[in-house]
Amino acid sequence: NLKNLIMNNDFNNVTVVITTFLSGRNLESCLKNIPDYFQKLIIDNANEKDKKEYFENKFKNLNYYLSPENLGVPRSYSLANKLVKTQYMFNTQPDVIIKKNCIETLIKKLPLYRNAIILSPTVFHNGDYHVDGDFKILKIRNKKFYDIKNLVFNSAHNYPPQGDFSVEAVTGTAMLIDREKLQTINDWDKNIFNYFEDMDLCLRSRLKGYEIVKIREAEVDHKAFSSHSEKFDKELDFSRNWHYSWSRVYFKKKHENYYNAICWGFLQFLKSIIKFCVYFFLDKKKSVVHHAKLAGYLNSILNRSPSFRPKF
Repeated sequence: NLKNLIMNNDFNNVTVVITTFLSGRNLESCLKNIPDYFQKLIIDNANEKDKKEYFENKFKNLNYYLSPENLGVPRSYSLANKLVKTQYMFNTQPDVIIKKNCIETLIKKLPLYRNAIILSPTVFHNGDYHVDGDFKILKIRNKKFYDIKNLVFNSAHNYPPQGDFSVEAVTGTAMLIDREKLQTINDWDKNIFNYFEDMDLCLRSRLKGYEIVKIREAEVDHKAFSSHSEKFDKELDFSRNWHYSWSRVYFKKKHENYYNAICWGFLQFLKSIIKFCVYFFLDKKKSVVHHAKLAGYLNSILNRSPSFRPKF
């Protein structure tokens, strides 16, 4: 089947898109698991000019785009959507290891799910499967299951599904996206810099009537929060918490009751102030985290753009 797909040029209709920012060795590790016959587009938000020649020479069918500014995730994917020529994009991250035949399996499943805008592989985290953002909207993970015999908490969702299944949302860890359908929901939300852009995309897709399907036979392994070089951990951890907090409030304002979202955001802002003050004397590292969160919440409450960028 794989040989027939290659001969029929089915893989020529997919471009693998990876967004990077100071990814260090992670990008190369990710690319090594992507077969040469796939088109590949790298969006480098750190504008590391020395990387372009290196990667384009080392990997076949690869276009390395140097962005003059840090676009963030959704704007990078939106740019990629304009640059690629294929009907499908497989979007992923530098800290993702794509298992053998993962993308090929997703492509083979396309004829079975004509109404799907996204096919997603089964995501493992450092080798372990657990409930992830696929259930943020369904809230399945809020249901607790107990093993009465051992009297310990046991989640029925800590095990991979036995087959393909339709879900309300998937994380942006890895997505095979139908670009034609993507245009009908007005692309990615470019107001977001990072976080919740995947939930926003999925929610708008479902409201449009499209399906989102998880494919069990396709697998990736995600090394969370390691898409950048370790030496930038401090600065990027601050940025991560800032934008996560900003995007939480923005998502609620956009898709829920605006007034309630502002009230909820203000409550989180107050909690972060208290935690910042407490940890300022007890744990400097945690105090920095809550400093980032309170700043993100406040800027979103005040309807300011997600303008924070890490400085090195």
